[in-house]
Amino acid sequence: MIKNYSIIILLIGSFFFQQCGNKNQTGNEAGDSTVSEQSSTGSMNANVAMTGRLAALGLTPDSDWRGINLGDDFAKVKTTEKAELFESDDKHAGYTVEFKNLESADILYYQTNQQVSSIVVDLFLNNRESVGECQRELGSYFDARYGPAKAANGVTTWTSKAGHQITLKDVSKGKDFGLKIKIASNGGVMTASAK
Repeated sequence: MIKNYSIIILLIGSFFFQQCGNKNQTGNEAGDSTVSEQSSTGSMNANVAMTGRLAALGLTPDSDWRGINLGDDFAKVKTTEKAELFESDDKHAGYTVEFKNLESADILYYQTNQQVSSIVVDLFLNNRESVGECQRELGSYFDARYGPAKAANGVTTWTSKAGHQITLKDVSKGKDFGLKIKIASNGGVMTASAK
């Protein structure tokens, strides 16, 4: 039953994503661009639209998140990440990004042996519709990078060719709307604050 539901959701999401990608966008500063590059962690399908929301999140076709890949030197985070640093210790660095529509994201980069070992992103969104739109766009983006996802217990999971696991979960509760994204080595250890 869950498998059939997942297939239906993926088909609807793919249809919606393709329809949105075909519309002319006006007044959207980020616009759409077609991505056809490959990376060591996954490959993008040709003609995948990079929506304004995904561009605002800083996603790129050649990195796990905002120019950072798992396994990169942890020092690269400080030179690459342009968001505002809000916390840092010897195990992680946390950055926050605020968007024009009063939505925001907290990005936590964790390190082991001076290398990026996991990335956790909390997206704080305005409403249920924003959660659905963002979830569809991220789902299509991750599908293009890593192939079809597996959904179970409210969590959608992708696995890269390099063995990294990417999860996307709706963490909305009451009037607080949001998504959580985790990127980690398959079987990698996540800290308690990264749950």
